[in-house]
Parts: sequence; C-alpha cells; structure tokens
Amino acid sequence: MVESFRVEVDEALARRFRRKAMELYGYRKGSLKKAFEVSMSKFVEPVRVDWKPLMGVLKQLSEKDSVAVQHTAWSDELDSHRH
Repeated sequence: MVESFRVEVDEALARRFRRKAMELYGYRKGSLKKAFEVSMSKFVEPVRVDWKPLMGVLKQLSEKDSVAVQHTAWSDELDSHRH
C-alpha cells in the first residue's frame, strides 16, 4: 500500500531538501521519495532516553529549595562565561 502526501513548505527549505536528496540518492527518479521515507522514518522513530544521569542530578537538587537551585544554576552559568 502506498500513501500520498501533498504539502506546502517554504521554497528555500524545499530547494535545500531536493538538493540534499539528489546528492545522497542520485539525480534520478525516486530520490525524493527515498529522502522523504528516510526523513519520515526518523521523525516517527521512538526516542529512548537514559534517565539515570538525570535522576542523580534531581536527587541532589531535591535537597535544595528553588532559590538555592536557581542560585547554583546562575553561578555555574556565570562561571562558564568567565573562562
């Protein structure tokens, strides 16, 4: 079974997409179809997230109130710009 889509996209984006599709899949019939299929497959692919690193951070933050968390975040941000 085949599904057809008719969409309107920005002209510059369409031009870049077409150029990239031709570079990757050749300057022949079916290259745009292949590029759309690959793009759509990646778009709907489930994303797996490893929450373990974040859980450690959340545990550390749970011991602070919101003002202390904000102070730490801004201090870290300022320190990163000083170096």
